[in-house]
Amino acid sequence: MAHSGLTHNYLTCELCESDAALMHCNSCHVKLCSDCVGKHVTTHNKSKHHEVAGFKYRNCDVTLPACQNHPCQKCDIFCNDCDEPVCSKCMASSDHKQHQFDDVTKIYISRRLLLLQEASYFETTVIPQYDKMESLLDMKISKLSQDYSSVLNKMVSEEEALHETIRKLFHRKKEETLIMRERDLKVLHEQRNGLACSKSNVQTLVSKYKTVCGSNDVEEVLTCPFEKDQYRRIPPIAEITSPTFTPTDVDEKFFEQFVNLTPSVQTLKSRGQRLVSAPSIGEKKELLQEAELVGSFHGVYEELRRVRCIGNEQAWLSGSAHGTLTRMNMSGQVLETVTVTHGYAPKDMAIMADQQLIYCDVGNLSINAVKNGNSKVISRFNKWLPTSICTTSKAGSLLVGMISKDQRSGRVVRYVGSKAKQKMQFDEKHQDLFKKPSSVAENINENVCVIDSSAPCLVVLGRSGLFRFRYNGSERTRTYSFYPSGLATDSMGQIIVGDRMNTCLDIVDKDGQFVRSLAGSILNIPSAISIDDEENLWVGEFHTGQVKIIKYLQVSEGNDHSQDDQSVF
Repeated sequence: MAHSGLTHNYLTCELCESDAALMHCNSCHVKLCSDCVGKHVTTHNKSKHHEVAGFKYRNCDVTLPACQNHPCQKCDIFCNDCDEPVCSKCMASSDHKQHQFDDVTKIYISRRLLLLQEASYFETTVIPQYDKMESLLDMKISKLSQDYSSVLNKMVSEEEALHETIRKLFHRKKEETLIMRERDLKVLHEQRNGLACSKSNVQTLVSKYKTVCGSNDVEEVLTCPFEKDQYRRIPPIAEITSPTFTPTDVDEKFFEQFVNLTPSVQTLKSRGQRLVSAPSIGEKKELLQEAELVGSFHGVYEELRRVRCIGNEQAWLSGSAHGTLTRMNMSGQVLETVTVTHGYAPKDMAIMADQQLIYCDVGNLSINAVKNGNSKVISRFNKWLPTSICTTSKAGSLLVGMISKDQRSGRVVRYVGSKAKQKMQFDEKHQDLFKKPSSVAENINENVCVIDSSAPCLVVLGRSGLFRFRYNGSERTRTYSFYPSGLATDSMGQIIVGDRMNTCLDIVDKDGQFVRSLAGSILNIPSAISIDDEENLWVGEFHTGQVKIIKYLQVSEGNDHSQDDQSVF
């Protein structure tokens, strides 16, 4: 149903869209002028009984606020320019001359729906996340208490075996440990209490939103305090390393060396977890007219192969020259280095939901996970070389691209845990879908996107593994042959694929249509692409070893009075 606009400072008929709406069909909720009443009754749903009344006496299922300027009038109109409900007399006054108006119930329904969606999002996403973090903190508190108890017990056992001359030293060390324990546990307890307080605030908001939305009172809904993206930031949790106690040989001249106590270490993750808004609530985005370079740093690899973002400030990098993985921040500082067991450069890597790093170990024919700086095999293969990997929208699910040892065929396998649940290798005619899946990614519609470096091209499959389309580059931007290198997908369902030969990034929509080319003037042979939490692109350059951070999206203008009416009663 089309919504009437405003012409000459009055609401217009929804049929002719020119004359003033003096009548209202309560059965169809349509504004009508006097001349269009008969036309509406005879042409629109003839079998239906149409209850037509004067616009002033139209049915309204909500409680309208009284007008402050005209006490006998109800505010049944919403002034978009003033962002407030007004009555018909206010609408005709000079204060609202040439303003744009809407039916207040339309705005009420839109705002009420937003509040209900927000309450639902809090209940289904935010509060469960707080519950999860509370459980994690409880586990950390329990483990830290046990670790401290273990350390203290070792100290007591060692103390009892030592000579009387060193008992005072042990006493002092125990006091230091107890002070550290009190300090560290205090930090975790304070964070635990803070989480509980935030959770309580969210639950209070949910209750308030539900109460307001259940009242059918327009004024109460419209004046209900609402802050966009509130409580999306989950506070970070302190990482506390418990102290270690290392006894040494008895030497009365070197008591400090004899009782070696390493203090505990408190670290805080660089930022808390950012919860992604539900699609119906989140802001719509659009491409910038020109991509912007917002940062860059030089990696540790001369030939940069892969980049995987962690949050907005860090990324894991790998290159072709070393059998290592390196975690760096956007200032170019090295934060952590992991050595791959067999010394081969990792073909690809991915970041799990718990921030755990996993990578393809070609030398070991395995997928490995990194924990506390050590690598552990989670899947091993016999006849296949793992070449690409990505996480999916399903928890614990991975997509792994592989090449056969004879280099003649390739496939992508979906794993849930350590079990293969789906193999994608052939099309309906039993022809190879791809032979060398060098990069793999999942789109928001659960399509599987694969770069086949043997073609070379981008191959996209449906969730079931059936072929959808193949992208070979755009003639509009291509000077040289299309050579895809680097792959990512964004919240708009767009596929971003690097073109190494043409030194640019191509953006393709979820149906394979070329959208535009990005950043050709600021890139030099892109080889790796990743997207951070703020949807900036982190692009690695193959020969320079640089990582460039590029902003290419912006929040689209216009919100939310224009959204379609939806019944929420």
